Amino acid sequence: MGAASFVGRIGGLAVALGVGAAVVAGAGSAYADDDGGSETKDAPTSSATSPGESTASMSGARTPGKPQVARGERTAGTTPSVPSGDDEDASADVSNEPDDAPGRGSANKRGEPADEATEADEVDAPVDAAADAEEPAAPEGLQAPAADEPVAAPVPTEVAPSVPQKPPAPTEPSAPPAQTVTAQFADEPAGGAEPGEDSGDPALPALAALFSSVLSAGREATNESPTAVGAQVATSLAESGSAQYPIPTGVTVEEWTPPLEWLQRIPVLGPLLVTPIVGFIHVLPLVGDIIHPVVGFPIDHRAPAGTPQARNYRVTSFDGTRIFVNFMPAKGLQAGETAPTILNGPGLGLPGSTALELPVDSFLPDDVIGVGTLRQNGYNVVTWDPRGEWRSEGVMHLNSPDLEGRDMSHIISFLATLPEVALDAENDPRIGMTGASYGGGIQLATAAIDHRVDALVPTIAWNNLVDVLFPRDAVNSSWGTILPAVLALTFAREHPRIFPVAIQGVLFGLAQQSDIDLVNSLSFGDQIKDITAPTLLIQGTVDTLFTLDQAHRNALDLIDAGTTTKVIWYCGGHGACLSDVNDGEFVIERTLSWLDRYVKGNENADTGAQFEWVDQNGLWHGDDSYPAASGTPIVVTREEDSRVMPIIPALFGSGPNPLIITRGLIAALLGLPSAAAAYNAVNLQVPDATELTHVVGAPQVTMTYSGEGTAEHVYAQIVDDETGLVLGNHATPIPVTLDGTTRTATFSLEPVAHTLRPGQSVTVQIVTSTAKFINYYSWGAITVEELTVELPTRIPAGAGASREPLAVA
Repeated sequence: MGAASFVGRIGGLAVALGVGAAVVAGAGSAYADDDGGSETKDAPTSSATSPGESTASMSGARTPGKPQVARGERTAGTTPSVPSGDDEDASADVSNEPDDAPGRGSANKRGEPADEATEADEVDAPVDAAADAEEPAAPEGLQAPAADEPVAAPVPTEVAPSVPQKPPAPTEPSAPPAQTVTAQFADEPAGGAEPGEDSGDPALPALAALFSSVLSAGREATNESPTAVGAQVATSLAESGSAQYPIPTGVTVEEWTPPLEWLQRIPVLGPLLVTPIVGFIHVLPLVGDIIHPVVGFPIDHRAPAGTPQARNYRVTSFDGTRIFVNFMPAKGLQAGETAPTILNGPGLGLPGSTALELPVDSFLPDDVIGVGTLRQNGYNVVTWDPRGEWRSEGVMHLNSPDLEGRDMSHIISFLATLPEVALDAENDPRIGMTGASYGGGIQLATAAIDHRVDALVPTIAWNNLVDVLFPRDAVNSSWGTILPAVLALTFAREHPRIFPVAIQGVLFGLAQQSDIDLVNSLSFGDQIKDITAPTLLIQGTVDTLFTLDQAHRNALDLIDAGTTTKVIWYCGGHGACLSDVNDGEFVIERTLSWLDRYVKGNENADTGAQFEWVDQNGLWHGDDSYPAASGTPIVVTREEDSRVMPIIPALFGSGPNPLIITRGLIAALLGLPSAAAAYNAVNLQVPDATELTHVVGAPQVTMTYSGEGTAEHVYAQIVDDETGLVLGNHATPIPVTLDGTTRTATFSLEPVAHTLRPGQSVTVQIVTSTAKFINYYSWGAITVEELTVELPTRIPAGAGASREPLAVA
């Protein structure tokens, strides 16, 4: 790592952790109001849904159970690429499809006009005449500086199947056939690196430097060849005449052999001692995933010859970036047999899971299905290190369909060549996708551009990152601290504007319009309607990062497009489940049912009602439509004397709730932005319920106020009077203008799922500061003259809709 890069990385980490310390230090006291002087654009608000939204057509749903292609019909294999014997340079054949991906400024699938393409910078790496062509530049805002230590491509194995692409949906024109372009790379790395510098291999040749190999080798080198970060998105769709991305038909890969895997093959000692140690390492959360590229998977020494084994590859994406991929065959798969495959994406800052036997996710065990459970149920499992993280090259672009989405498209084409992978057609493997958070977002980014995906289960994913980080122009400062700190601690190679945006927003409450536009350009929210794969959206009721509203928006877009869609609200996500104990079994059960139905084609698999949610008592409810059928809302108005509240940083604010420390280390960290009952608040108590009432959806508040000061937001939350917990741990920003004038404002709150039994009640609070939106530049006073709340109610389908949580095995 270059000195300048090192200093910049540590400096960014120091700032991130410094802001994080402010969050922790302020936990025992109140926090201040949100941003003053924010320059972000208005974010759309979430309002209570109308009954008409629940009657979307499902006519466009995919038909499950597509026939598989017999193994003998495959036309492609894996053959080595042999360089000339007289040439000492390591050369590689890289087969790339035409770079027809659009930037957000280019024409999209819905026929919007494309921006005029511009000429890209010349590629540093030498190429042969066949590949010596100029490429259009990426959309404005994607440019990044070259890495300090670019790498040379090793000798790969070329997988070049000659197969047709899957016919597109009837509403989309066919994509042009992919072409193969061969480029030859010399030993000298792109950018003029000197011979002998880091080659970018996942482990250094010198095993004595094992620690350095595990933590840094191949991770600081960006690998700009054959195209720079600023030119990763090439020819626009307008120029190609296509309305969708080209499906890759030639992908360059190389199988990766861990440098210490040979220890397991030592007679007697390997099977009896080394392999058990390697197996134990792989069940240690995160530790096994980090060390894996050095030690490899545990070898099954008793398996008959030809039995499929877990192994690693590096798959070359459309721009030359190599993605580190782990392939783990289904449990019990025999030689010559095939199985459907699940792409299981990691969360932000995490490497691809290599926990062969773990039944649940090692980081979020109560939220996400594990590799072991998927393999046990007859699925091959593929994980990977996302672009810009861990052993993969390139620069992170926050799951942009144009970059990370195309990485996955190349991995899918590569999987179609493996003998263990079941196919629906040539170059079309039978696949589903799972994963949480960043691993949920990549599913939406992938399926929007590649319709070979058969089913999705995105857990705690998002719809729009601008609304997540700057909701209603408030600054989500807690998560704006935690997320960059994760990237800094894991030495990710994020887009160069990510840290400045986060730090500037957290410290000063400001965001440049160009940065907001950049985040929007990387988003997949405008392409959700392009997804055709049946999608199970799983979102956490206590998730303070990607709230229920994010899944709600995704669901409405999918249903509107005619895509088979199901929604589950469970107690979990980026937050601490304080109201009840989530054992994760319901989520895992529904995940398997969804995959069995739409990947395996088992029409008898019970996927449940279209909408299922859990209340604060751990009871599950369901409705056959989404959103659920609406009941009569509860409307209450506070007409007492007006109340004046001072707005002073760190004065009796909301949260974090100290109970988060009772839920474990990870939940405590994720629960830092949680809300809690506040002393400095305007209260409106809802009368006791007279009958069983389900409050499900987005409440709405109307507030008449006046005041003076620099604060631009106050916050609304709802407290359970029985437990003292804030519903969903959510405090929602309410924009205000404090210039002495009396105003009335109406805003929706974050969606909640709560059951009121006879005699139970809740209290609405207007507070001036919260842990999630902490800042120290909001001052003044506000007078709340009148306050009204409208609580949405839902009617569960049938008298027997509620049921106890699944028993713990």
